[in-house]
Amino acid sequence: MIEQIRRCQKCGLCKNQEPLLDGTRECQIIWVGLSAKKVESDEEIPLSPETNTGMLIKKVEDLCENVTTYKTNLVKCLPLNEQNKLRYPNKKEIDCCFENLMNEIESMCPKIVFLLGEKVYSSVGKHLKIQFEKWNDFEYYYKEYNQTYYIPVHHPSYIYVYKRKHMDEYVQGIEKMINELL
Repeated sequence: MIEQIRRCQKCGLCKNQEPLLDGTRECQIIWVGLSAKKVESDEEIPLSPETNTGMLIKKVEDLCENVTTYKTNLVKCLPLNEQNKLRYPNKKEIDCCFENLMNEIESMCPKIVFLLGEKVYSSVGKHLKIQFEKWNDFEYYYKEYNQTYYIPVHHPSYIYVYKRKHMDEYVQGIEKMINELL
C-alpha cells in the first residue's frame, strides 16, 4: 500500500516532491495534517517533531506512553505556488489524494484518527459523509466510522501561533480523548 502511494502521480504534485510518508506499521492513532512540507532528506516524515505542529503532537505522544502512532497528510505531496512557496492544496488535489488516506487508514487499522484543523476535518467529513461536531474550547468530540473514531481538533500550528498560552489545555484535551477511547 505504501509503495502504491509512493508511486502515485494522479494530481501531478509529485513533480514538486515525492509523497511524504511515515514508516509502515499498524498503529492505534493516525494524525492527519493538510499537506506535505518541503523536506531536505529522505529521513523526514510528515508532521515532524522539528516543526511547531509536530512538536505539539510529540507532547501528546509523550504523555501517552506505549501508544503507537502514524503521521500523514491529506495531500501527500508538496503544493507550491508560482513563486515555489508552500500553498494550501486545492479541492481537486485533496479529492485526488483522498483514496491514499483511506488506504493508509485501512492498512494501519487505527482506533483513533485525529483530523488536524478545519480544512482537514471538513474534507474528510465531505468524503465520508460525516457531520462532525466542532470542538468547544479544548473539549473534542468524535464520530465513529468503520470501527474507527474520527476526532477533529484545532490545528497544532494554530495553537502554537494564536493560543500559545493554552498549549497545555490543548495537549490535555487530546490526551483526554486518547485515554477515553483506547
